[in-house]
Amino acid sequence: MSKYRLVALLLAVYFLANPAAAQHYLIRAGKLFNSETGAFQKDMAILVSGTRIDTVKAGKDLTAAEKEKYQLVDLSAYTVLPGLIDCHTHLLYKENIWKGNREASLDMNRMLTLDGDAYRAIYGAARAKAYLEEGITTVQDLGNSGLFADMALRRAINEGLVPGPRMRCSGPGLSTEGGQLPHTIFKHQELVKDEYRVVTGVDDAIQAVRENINQGASVIKIFANNTPNNTMLRVEEIKAIVEEAHRYNVRVTAHATNSRSVYNAVIGGVDGIEHGYQIEDSVLDLMKKKNVFLVPTDPDSLTMIQYAKQDDPADTAQIAGYMQGMRSPQNRLLRAYKKGVMIAAGSDDYVDFKLPFSAPSKRTLIGYHQAGIPIADVLKFATINAATQVNYQNRTGVIKKGFWADIIAVDNGLEQDIEAIMKVHFVMKEGKIIRKD
Repeated sequence: MSKYRLVALLLAVYFLANPAAAQHYLIRAGKLFNSETGAFQKDMAILVSGTRIDTVKAGKDLTAAEKEKYQLVDLSAYTVLPGLIDCHTHLLYKENIWKGNREASLDMNRMLTLDGDAYRAIYGAARAKAYLEEGITTVQDLGNSGLFADMALRRAINEGLVPGPRMRCSGPGLSTEGGQLPHTIFKHQELVKDEYRVVTGVDDAIQAVRENINQGASVIKIFANNTPNNTMLRVEEIKAIVEEAHRYNVRVTAHATNSRSVYNAVIGGVDGIEHGYQIEDSVLDLMKKKNVFLVPTDPDSLTMIQYAKQDDPADTAQIAGYMQGMRSPQNRLLRAYKKGVMIAAGSDDYVDFKLPFSAPSKRTLIGYHQAGIPIADVLKFATINAATQVNYQNRTGVIKKGFWADIIAVDNGLEQDIEAIMKVHFVMKEGKIIRKD
């Protein structure tokens, strides 16, 4: 018998001999969001044993034995739904908004040279805790975390050193020359290598995938274009990256902001497109045909107002300009939605909007609804759809027998008012109660 089977057998014997070791909860839900159907079901009960969901049934069908065995968690005044998933985070990166600064990502240079890894680690741990407490139980962290500091944060969470969501991590994103450090002079290009993996051809692209996976990457993030710089990966390089990553059952998702870079990434075989602010209909059709996810990192109106206020508090007129700027991505989102492109929620939350940690992430969902997406489908973006994008399908994103017990509760008006997603009263991650107001 292998040592792994022996450990599994000993654990099984332990839990059989010590039934109290595995917590049993009976959660009564006022309304339960079914992420498979999009329906809000009334008077439902969820039975949780250990880290998994045992059963989901109507409250009236509970047996006396079940009521006795399971500890009651009464959420009958709330709407219960799966833990939220953010498919595009940067927990260890903070970008400040400087009045009058028109140089995109200039603050990244400042962070690399003035903040350092120790500060970023503490900052990331604080944000991870806030994300979890606000109902985000899984994230996909896509780089901008130095040289594999995201892996260190994930390890700390897994070991129980700090609280936080379950993490999929990419390590440094695979980019062409310059990364996303605009106008950094050639003498200081070594800064780029502290934040990005610059690839120099097909063979090097394959090597970069191996490096990241060897360090623990559970997703590969590439830059099909690396805006605000203007170099791009070749389709041949993208194909090589995808083929190598898929050998290890690791998905590839691509930063791509315009139609050309999205097209190149889709032809290259990627699993997801991050941002995709400008995508022509023909490219959306190709994404639909190839089952490529779109992760639209679109803000809501309140977030944009916060940005405008910090950019120039005296210029109130520019708020209207920011609101106007939201229309193009909203149009792209609606077109993708109507064409049946698979959509998963992702916030790209890294700018310090002077909002509570995690608020910009969840307000992305509000932005989707402001664009015209029905609330039930917005919630699917952040649950069942997102679970597939982060390669956790059949494990989370649905409140269903055998799935991880990732369960949250929010105000009971969620069915009619998306703002209720901001009012969290209960959080459970893998059967452990994190928050219970």
